[in-house]
Amino acid sequence: MRIRIIQGAIEETGEKGIKFTMSDLARRLGMSKRTLYENFSAKEELIDGIVEHFFSEIKKKEETILKDESLDTLEKLKAIAMILPNDPKLMYISRFYEMKRYYPKHWIKVEKWLNDWEPESGLIEEGIKSGRIKKVNSIVFRKMIIESMMALVDRSFLMKNDITLREALHGMVDIILYGLVVGEKEN
Repeated sequence: MRIRIIQGAIEETGEKGIKFTMSDLARRLGMSKRTLYENFSAKEELIDGIVEHFFSEIKKKEETILKDESLDTLEKLKAIAMILPNDPKLMYISRFYEMKRYYPKHWIKVEKWLNDWEPESGLIEEGIKSGRIKKVNSIVFRKMIIESMMALVDRSFLMKNDITLREALHGMVDIILYGLVVGEKEN
């Protein structure tokens, strides 16, 4: 029941933003507000459930990629940067930025996750040591990936350009990891 409510809340977030009401959600799910409040004591707890649901799914996929010995460092970085949740509705994450204003306590959790790049930083260092990746500022790399991802999950951008999120992420990762220049050596 809790997962069904979280999924409905994700849909509401996609349509109305983070300011949806519990009445809106109850209507969407065809259940009473009482049932909602039996599962989540307050909207804040529900928002927390959305954040946890989203990031736990991403984390599971990340762990699988990191353990995959058939992938080299660069392939792992690329795969991690392109992780999409199983539920396409979770891509309404672009609306998470509204949390910064309306639910700052929850936004802190989002920022903490976005800034937890320990595994990725380890991959970058491993790639640098092996000579597969040139020495870069991993903080700048992380910021580029995060900001690019947040820009690409904007549904209006995807619709306007008739591109899927997967295609957009693939293009972003390709540009960030391999650059724009063909065949020129670095000075």
